Amino acid sequence: MRVAVLEVCVGIAALLFLASMGAVARHRAQRRPEGAQHSAALPEYVWAVVPWVLLAGAAFPSVSMTVWGH
Repeated sequence: MRVAVLEVCVGIAALLFLASMGAVARHRAQRRPEGAQHSAALPEYVWAVVPWVLLAGAAFPSVSMTVWGH
């Protein structure tokens, strides 16, 4: 069970790293003198909410096993 959770965490971290590097590469490829435009609020909200959902989803079984012993 622990190995499966570790594998999922490593997979999520790898995906996030690849997504971050892709965003950096796309941003650096743009040759605009002005700053980046903030027209994508929804992806920013999703980017902020999804880790919290994953954390809560992983924490609930851990806490329930610790507190209630099931």
